[in-house]
Amino acid sequence: MNAGLGTTRYLGDMNERGDLAHLRLGVAMGIAAAYRFSDRFTFRAEAQLYYIHGSQQDTHLSYNNLSFRSLNPEIWAGVQMDLWHPDDRNHIIIPYVMAGVGFTCITPKTTYKGQTYSLAPLHTEGVDYNRLPVILRYGIGVPIVAGERFKWHLEGVYTHVLSDYVDDVSTVYPDRSRMEPLAAALSDRRLELGKTPNLAGAKRGNNTRRDGYFILSARLIWVVSTAKQQHYRRSRRG
Repeated sequence: MNAGLGTTRYLGDMNERGDLAHLRLGVAMGIAAAYRFSDRFTFRAEAQLYYIHGSQQDTHLSYNNLSFRSLNPEIWAGVQMDLWHPDDRNHIIIPYVMAGVGFTCITPKTTYKGQTYSLAPLHTEGVDYNRLPVILRYGIGVPIVAGERFKWHLEGVYTHVLSDYVDDVSTVYPDRSRMEPLAAALSDRRLELGKTPNLAGAKRGNNTRRDGYFILSARLIWVVSTAKQQHYRRSRRG
């Protein structure tokens, strides 16, 4: 069993990937269960809650004035593989890699005139997108402190979302004249900056690259003692 707490960074249409001055970090927490079924391979299943946010402020698209934030749940399952055998005496620290698949529920929101609004129901691009997309997770972990029953690990994991609407931005601006006033206002927020709204069909996002998020977390692992494990420990000490 293990539990983790870490920081998130969203990667999508509302940030600059190389802009280290505006990381817009969030937070994530999760619990997981893992079962080692061979010397180097472990099955793992996890439930997690993560907060991400983004804004076009301080980017090359700041004149469009879009922003979002999300507190989302996710579940996933996959496999961990130790890079070396646990009995390898040539390596004091044995890192591991992981990969898995699951689902997340995306809930982009924003603030407008002091009120918070959920963006997905407003169809800000004129489409009803899937709010329960598949996710692909892959990353690496490193044991920091290891005892017989409790361990501390550091993990870095990237989650690739099979959707481009994590941030409610993907393709082009719709025809605002056919939208409800609130939906139109949140679809194109240039008016708040005193600028002319974009024309229908103008580029709003980059749909050639799916959204995702990176999580760096510290994890506390509790090793559940079993008769088989106790026998294994005794055999190693002997």
